[in-house]
Amino acid sequence: MYKFIFYSILIGILFLLVGCGVSNMKAKKGFVAYLKEHHHNKYEILTFKRNFNAANMNPNLFWVELALKENRNIVINFEWNAKDNALYVPFHYTEDRSIEALTHYQKQEIVLREALYQALDKDVFNMDVNVFNHTISIGLESEPTFKEFQYFSDKISAILEDYPKTWTREAHIEFKIKEEAKGFYELIVKPNTFNDSNESYRYKQHAIVANNYGSIKAVHINHIVEQEFSKPNSPVYLSNIWVNQKDLNSFYIAFEKHEPLKRPETNKNLTEGVGMYVVKMSYPNLVKETLTYYDYKTTSRDGIFLYLIDQLPEDYQFLIEHS
Repeated sequence: MYKFIFYSILIGILFLLVGCGVSNMKAKKGFVAYLKEHHHNKYEILTFKRNFNAANMNPNLFWVELALKENRNIVINFEWNAKDNALYVPFHYTEDRSIEALTHYQKQEIVLREALYQALDKDVFNMDVNVFNHTISIGLESEPTFKEFQYFSDKISAILEDYPKTWTREAHIEFKIKEEAKGFYELIVKPNTFNDSNESYRYKQHAIVANNYGSIKAVHINHIVEQEFSKPNSPVYLSNIWVNQKDLNSFYIAFEKHEPLKRPETNKNLTEGVGMYVVKMSYPNLVKETLTYYDYKTTSRDGIFLYLIDQLPEDYQFLIEHS
């Protein structure tokens, strides 16, 4: 009852604030005039709608999508402050967020994506480039070798370094084979133009990271781990896989041990994590080579993965440092 009253009051306040904002008609009319004066009708308005919500609490903000008329593949979006008749830029943004800058970025993104496709088209059977997320997905006939990792890293890095203002971080390159929707191996490529000295997590150049879920190899590893280590009242769940940076089929695998909740009023089928196992195995046999258990009574669950990384041999670590 109290929640209903609270939400009713909150919704009422939101509607009241919306009523205080610039009307949709007046806001759009002002924005059209702005485009005509400053951009000579170079853009077509695809979307113009109020973007007021509980997060921004500003009834004068509108969400805008524009298409460049000379190239409709270039679509930009931003928030428009109808009261100030200007683009809304959050205080934490330091880069240029003008319409011209957003358009230039989109143009460069198209050029960069095309450069990557042209450079790699003959080496792959499919590829997807996401500049915004700094990811590249590459499809191959078979899993890549170390030599192929180096080949792709050199090619991709050379292209990314030509677009330092468009590709602004390390690249996460996923490799998958034809039968897979998601690949097992992910290669980290750091362009020389990217400075990560202030980053909390700094990857080593050419670091190889394992995707824990979705690939054929990950599914097989998970099956073996559950079969080998789960018990009727104590299931285990795959948490992380670390790849030997010099031997692609040697892994340290972390999986969490669960036990039934001890509170008498709870469902007996509910479990909770009580510790973490780390096992060393080699693919494809996946026979246990070493096994270590970290009990949450003595090793805190918070920050467990960073703690485990520090316990791994150097050949399995892919971070320069972390803080």
